[in-house]
Formats: sequence, structure tokens, C-alpha cells
Amino acid sequence: MDTASAHRHALLPASERVWQEFLAALDELPPDARAVLLLHDVLGAGFDDIAPLLGLEPPACRRRLQQARACLRAHRDHLEPGTP
Repeated sequence: MDTASAHRHALLPASERVWQEFLAALDELPPDARAVLLLHDVLGAGFDDIAPLLGLEPPACRRRLQQARACLRAHRDHLEPGTP
């Protein structure tokens, strides 16, 4: 992020900064991991329902979810101190 973008980002309300960081982290995920994360953690779908939608087996869906969560944690851990 360049200096001007960082300055504009810092002026946003905390809730908007959190939302932008979350969207940026989601964008970094592989598409199937992102889909599993959103379907399971956000919409509450079970792996048996998600698997046929994505053409995966339930264990593969579980692995994709673990991968997505790990990527989100890594993204969070790389944020500047004081970033909500």
C-alpha cells in the first residue's frame, strides 16, 4: 500500500478498516478454500452439503477450511500493531 493509500486507510472508521482487511484476506484465499470458508463458517452449511457443490469429498472440504482459517490468521498476524 502506498503512502497516500495508507493515509486514506488510516482515516477510515475502525469498522471499515476491519471490513477492508477481511475482504483483502478473503481475496488471497484459493477460490475453493474461500467458498468452503464462506459456506461453512458464514452460512453454516455442513461439509456433506458443501462437498457436492464444489465437487470435493467432505475430508477435502475440511482441509480447505483449515487452509482458509490458517491464511486468515496469518493475514491478521501481519497487520500493523493497533490495527483492529
